[in-house]
Amino acid sequence: MICKKCGSEMPDDAIFCTECGARIETEPAPDVHTDDEPTSILPHLEEVIASNEETLSLTSGEADLLSDEPAEILSNSETIELPEPEPVQEPVTAVFSASQPKPEENEKPASFPKQEAPAAPMNTSGFNDNSNTMKIPVQPVQSSIAPPPPVQQTVPPVQEPAPAPMPKQEEKPKARKKVGGGRLFRASLVTIFTMLFLLAFSLTLAVKIGANGSVVRKRAEKLDASTTLSAQFDGKELAKTLYDSMGFRTATRGAADEGSFKKYMMNTDFCEYAGRVAKDYIDYIIGGKGSDPSITAEDFVNDFLRSNEKAAVKEFDYSITDDGYELIEKNLEKDNFSDAMSVKEWSRNLGFDVSRFSYAFSFITIGILAALVILLLIWTAVIVDKRAKHVTGFFGSTFTVVGLIVFVLGLAVIVGSAIAFTFTHNVGFYLAESLFLPLSAMLVIIGAAELVLGFIFRKSHKAIVRRAKKAAAKAAAENN
Repeated sequence: MICKKCGSEMPDDAIFCTECGARIETEPAPDVHTDDEPTSILPHLEEVIASNEETLSLTSGEADLLSDEPAEILSNSETIELPEPEPVQEPVTAVFSASQPKPEENEKPASFPKQEAPAAPMNTSGFNDNSNTMKIPVQPVQSSIAPPPPVQQTVPPVQEPAPAPMPKQEEKPKARKKVGGGRLFRASLVTIFTMLFLLAFSLTLAVKIGANGSVVRKRAEKLDASTTLSAQFDGKELAKTLYDSMGFRTATRGAADEGSFKKYMMNTDFCEYAGRVAKDYIDYIIGGKGSDPSITAEDFVNDFLRSNEKAAVKEFDYSITDDGYELIEKNLEKDNFSDAMSVKEWSRNLGFDVSRFSYAFSFITIGILAALVILLLIWTAVIVDKRAKHVTGFFGSTFTVVGLIVFVLGLAVIVGSAIAFTFTHNVGFYLAESLFLPLSAMLVIIGAAELVLGFIFRKSHKAIVRRAKKAAAKAAAENN
């Protein structure tokens, strides 16, 4: 039996075509006749392609290939492999195309085992144009809905428990070498120089701040004139020393005696004049300011005595003449007043220029001294290998010794001068107590600060030594 749709040979009792699935209608077998027309399978191919166009989903290019000349198609003895058709929406079980007749509603699709096509009977009476018919297998229709990709479940790798950490073995700190005696001796020498430079730094800083010209002048203006004139100088009161040195009785033709002269001096600007003179000297010697401030007997007579002529008239009821002033000047020169007040004479007696003191008390010098102290302290620490025990010991000694010296010196200016003036009544101690009170206060402050630093270092040194002894005792006990 031959399928009308695809031309495949089927068994005589087949209901559906095993190749295209078309229903087979029973018809009387056709008479065998001779086909005088040229042999061609093109009508069959066109009918198969038309009926299975939707199922096979052939492209236009493939249809053109099938519409070629039969000779070209027949020349290929192998089965034509058509490309896989595009997926469609219909379920996989649908095998009928729109061009094929659907089975009746009450009919169920035939299910039959795959039958082997019987061998074609030998046609001895005529030519069988289906003997070489090419069979095109029908591709199963696939759904257009692509199945979801398989979910790959990544199983996390099982982490093996970390091994328990090995107990750390406590490494005993390596014992550092002790600082030898040679290093300690060198550190001691450096410490001595450190003390000297630290003392110089402390003194220059105190003088620069507490003993400048402006401070001294203000202190001089606050002097008690009576106390100053009553103080002892050269074994007698300062007022009497000035009275005799100037020959004031002769200069006033006997109008002034010792008592009236003292009252005269108290009515003058004696303290203010002393403050102005002191400021000029200090600014020149310590501050390096101005010119030579030395005064002579002539300067004293003109700047002080002539300026206070009214006080003489009020006290003596006498106006000093020019001859009297010249006599006072000559008497002061005989008493070496000008040499005693000359800076050049001071330099000649001391052997160096006093004016160069200003370099020593400049802020540049103070900064250099501070830098040297710091450098020597670092050097000391390097020599003893930066051992805290030795560093704190040497530093504590340095600041304690220098701080004690500076502090005592400051107290000596304040307390010592007051005590000395009480017992000796010397004018020099009174002037030191009054004029240099700010200087003494600076010395006390600086010295106290250095003592505090020394105390801290010494306290730290003792604590370190105490801990070292405890550690040594503990180690000895563990070894035993």
